[in-house]
Amino acid sequence: MADGELTLKLDDDTARRLKEAADAAGRPLRDYVTDIIAERLAEDDWEEDARIGEESERSGDYISLEEGLREFESDLEARLAAKE
Repeated sequence: MADGELTLKLDDDTARRLKEAADAAGRPLRDYVTDIIAERLAEDDWEEDARIGEESERSGDYISLEEGLREFESDLEARLAAKE
């Protein structure tokens, strides 16, 4: 990653849904995704996230990538609905 550039590889369905959401919002995809990430980062409590991560490491209590992605998509859909 150089100069803030980041490349993400999404599955076809996620990429399609993200593009549809950006189109529905009347925004360029790049701007739309950048704003979602910035909003999420602004809301995060990094100290709490670190504490949760440490507890997960200690306890071995994890969620699968698939479950994490489902939660992310659900959160994204709720944010989109709230903006409508």
